[in-house]
Amino acid sequence: MSNFFKSTDLSSDSNQLILVIDDKDAEVTPQFVKALSQDMVDTIAKHIEIDRSKVKINLSAEKNIKKIVIYIPIVNIPRGR
Repeated sequence: MSNFFKSTDLSSDSNQLILVIDDKDAEVTPQFVKALSQDMVDTIAKHIEIDRSKVKINLSAEKNIKKIVIYIPIVNIPRGR
């Protein structure tokens, strides 16, 4: 699986959530990706102030591995919670 991740995946944008689905039979539809991503963004937004207008979602696949990358721009992280 190490060949699936490029150094730019992990170093260029630290505000990314990467989900890897290692199941050849998993049905990853656009509707599934949209719903899952929205749930994740909503959950993160409960704890961290984010810029929802700049959230980006990318889906890629290689062999039996699917990768969902969600770029979430952080505006503010509350301190002292």
